[in-house]
Amino acid sequence: MNNIIEILFENAKKYPDKIAIVHKNKKITYREFLVKTLNYSQHFLSKGLSKGDNILIFTPMSIELYIILAAVFNIGAAAVFLDAWADKKRLEEALTIVPCKAFLGCPKAYILKLFSSKIREIPLNFVSGFIKKVKTNIEIPNVDSKDTALITFTTGSTGFAKAANRTHGFLLEQHRILKKHLKPEINDVDLVSLPIFVLHNLACATTSVIPDFNPRKPSKFNPKKVLRDIKKYNVTTSVGSAAFYENLVKKQKIGGIKRIFTGGSPVFPKAAKKLRENFINSQIEIFYGSTEAEPISSISASSLIANTKDLKKGLLVGKPIEEIDIRIIKPTDEKIEDFESSIVENGVVGEICVAGDHVLKEYYNCDTAQEFAKINYNGNIYHRTGDGGFLDENGNLFLVGRIKNRFQYKDKTFYTFPIENALLEIPGVEMGTILRINSLVVIVLESKLPKEQLAKTLIDRGFELDKLIVTKIPRDKRHNSKIDYEKLKNSIISYCTNP
Repeated sequence: MNNIIEILFENAKKYPDKIAIVHKNKKITYREFLVKTLNYSQHFLSKGLSKGDNILIFTPMSIELYIILAAVFNIGAAAVFLDAWADKKRLEEALTIVPCKAFLGCPKAYILKLFSSKIREIPLNFVSGFIKKVKTNIEIPNVDSKDTALITFTTGSTGFAKAANRTHGFLLEQHRILKKHLKPEINDVDLVSLPIFVLHNLACATTSVIPDFNPRKPSKFNPKKVLRDIKKYNVTTSVGSAAFYENLVKKQKIGGIKRIFTGGSPVFPKAAKKLRENFINSQIEIFYGSTEAEPISSISASSLIANTKDLKKGLLVGKPIEEIDIRIIKPTDEKIEDFESSIVENGVVGEICVAGDHVLKEYYNCDTAQEFAKINYNGNIYHRTGDGGFLDENGNLFLVGRIKNRFQYKDKTFYTFPIENALLEIPGVEMGTILRINSLVVIVLESKLPKEQLAKTLIDRGFELDKLIVTKIPRDKRHNSKIDYEKLKNSIISYCTNP
């Protein structure tokens, strides 16, 4: 098979009456999904779309979104997605990198045309929810595994957002890997809050329940609505961010879910303990990966919690999956000229680089990012993750934080994760990190405890610092779980001008 849509069509033949997706009390079977996909395909072709065209999509997670996505894939076009929180500047930068032939949005999304000249320049327009059945019968183009299926943008945590070119072959390989490691069962009902996994579920003939929540605010939603759906639809598995689950269990413990998979941001032992305590008899698996490589490794919550002896070294994320080839290279902010001589031994901290069939091979129209982040070595293309880490003598992978956030202090290199984990173990601390700002080493804590009490605790526990700041720590906009270091630095720099 050349693309994931072929698998979906097979599933519609095998399981025509099985529920494919549930969202806000609406359901669609695999047969109905296929019929609508074919109709949407004809509609798009009749309006002038063709293979190779880029389509900017602004439609929220819903049944409609995945019908649109399947139809776009089916005609060989590419679906282009930006994060819902993207501002005008980010939007117009993205459309400069990825010019689009069509804009497809929900009615509310058309407000963007008032603010963005780049969107107004897009020649074709479609409104989701208003695509009607057509009588045309245009031949569907052949779609090859090398054709682009999906273009998404990285968070820009390494400096600027990059357009990830996800081909049909890439999506197929990612689906194969996820199926092997998530081990879905045919009768599973999956509560899924991470968009790409609904697509994976469709290829697995699994029923997806999309929770009633705003993906822009994964840590802020009414848990009662989601708990109602878990019970109503007999949810057996779930995929989501740590922030999503932490909010879900605020009010009560949850039973009945056999397996939970979480990722998208670092999950420290404190968060893992909370999840294990509140999801009764659930097997909780934590995945490490990125936009360009998902997954890289995994670890059970129980194994992470049990690992206490190495917390000062870094965050354990398990053994790399067998389909990934991993190398650790000397940390640098520069382009790698000689990959082989940059590789370090086990136990030495450096930048994590990965290769594999489900690792993104190229960015879309981003030559600078391609030259910096992709390395051709021994016939494989390695991706520089930007994450610092090391492999121990048993092949376990540890994370120590982003390479760009490391700093020198007293002739020693410091990374953020080991210190952040130690800070999280202080009672009353919700989140904390360490930064080098100008000549100062600054610890920032998010806590309701008095600053004087926190300062004393830090001293008692042997922390070295020049300044302590207690404030709300900004999170990343995508998962609301990771620290937004740049925003944090900008918010506290005025407090760090003087020793």
